[in-house]
Amino acid sequence: MDLTASIRACDWCSHRFLPRNVGGHPQRFCTPVCRRLWLAVLAKRRKQVRLLAVLIKQTPEPRRSQFVAYRRSVEEVIASLEQQRRAARVSS
Repeated sequence: MDLTASIRACDWCSHRFLPRNVGGHPQRFCTPVCRRLWLAVLAKRRKQVRLLAVLIKQTPEPRRSQFVAYRRSVEEVIASLEQQRRAARVSS
């Protein structure tokens, strides 16, 4: 059995690890801490997307300028989440 073929990179911190070999779902994270951090960011992103959807629904017939503003705010949210992810990688 070639162990180097089964080494993976963590989906959160990109640390290389040897995944467990006991069945179930394929292991995606090197530690439970990385998994919890990823889930926290995912939950925050979902909440922000829901909030933007509510704001869009409350605006009657959004004009092009309003649409552009919403798009910019979504891009800013995504950029801030990426910065948080990078900061979490550095701190761990």
